[in-house]
Amino acid sequence: MGNAFSAGWRIARTRRPEFLDPTRLRRRTVVTGTVAVVSGTMMVIADLLWGVFDGPLPLRLLAILCFAAALGCMVGVFLRVHRRDLDLRGTATGTGTGDWRRDERIDRQFAARPPAMLPEDRDEVLARVERTLGPSVALAARFVLLPIAWALVWAGALLSGLGSLDSPLVLFWPPMLMLLQSASFIAVVTGIGRSHAAHRRALALEPAPTVDAPARRNLDPRGSKIGLPGD
Repeated sequence: MGNAFSAGWRIARTRRPEFLDPTRLRRRTVVTGTVAVVSGTMMVIADLLWGVFDGPLPLRLLAILCFAAALGCMVGVFLRVHRRDLDLRGTATGTGTGDWRRDERIDRQFAARPPAMLPEDRDEVLARVERTLGPSVALAARFVLLPIAWALVWAGALLSGLGSLDSPLVLFWPPMLMLLQSASFIAVVTGIGRSHAAHRRALALEPAPTVDAPARRNLDPRGSKIGLPGD
């Protein structure tokens, strides 16, 4: 999965200008920044009044900064950043060919260990890659905030005195939770990498030869069916 993930992340970063809306990206930045500032201010006030966090003042401020930024990232996950003409339903699997055996065979081309591709499946594989790339890049741009948010929560917990490095719960539970909560991001980016590999394999194949349908013979000619003498 590592190679597919790294390839998918590289493609997502390279192709994002084609599918993301700059206006919506700016709006997301403004909204997430506003959430972070407001929540950070509330946490500073709560700490001054009730002493929510432990430790020296610089560490407490850094912890508040991490928690506030994490909240901003969490909100940003739910904000759309793709262009208006991009249909996110394009990430759905299935070719719609009407042949479930062929659909299943094409699905396997996007798996971790795909079988050899048949020439008659080449065009369908290319069509699916074209259909799913844009929506997948848009979803990756949203879900990338999830691992960042949980990493900030982990850092904030350590800096604030809410946890100790001597506690296995603090050391291992936040990274595991980060991995679980980031499953959507990992799946989308890995899917982009596997789609890219399927695209390369399809381009390496020659298109399947077209077979002309046999001409239909008129076995029941129109006209009179009455036999004449000498027929």
